[in-house]
Amino acid sequence: MKKVLVSLIIAFSALVMLNGCVVSEEKLTDKVTQGIVEYEQQQGNQLEVTDLKLEKSEGKNYKGVLTGKLNGKDVTYDVTVDDSGSNFDVDWELRKQ
Repeated sequence: MKKVLVSLIIAFSALVMLNGCVVSEEKLTDKVTQGIVEYEQQQGNQLEVTDLKLEKSEGKNYKGVLTGKLNGKDVTYDVTVDDSGSNFDVDWELRKQ
């Protein structure tokens, strides 16, 4: 009986931890999107984000692709995120069309 109870507690803990990671990655995606949009606005551009997909590359680093419309033209950005400090660093580069 104790083994079953311990197994259920471990499974529940793992589920809670996994769910916590998903939420933080969603928040990270939202913050990265917001940061890139705000930067483009400061440059006098209008960026409408269609999608941002981030995947963990190593440690707390992520790589991804942002797609959208920049001043009405379809664009794709290559995005890298370093989330190892108290803040995260984002770099992005517009792909040549």
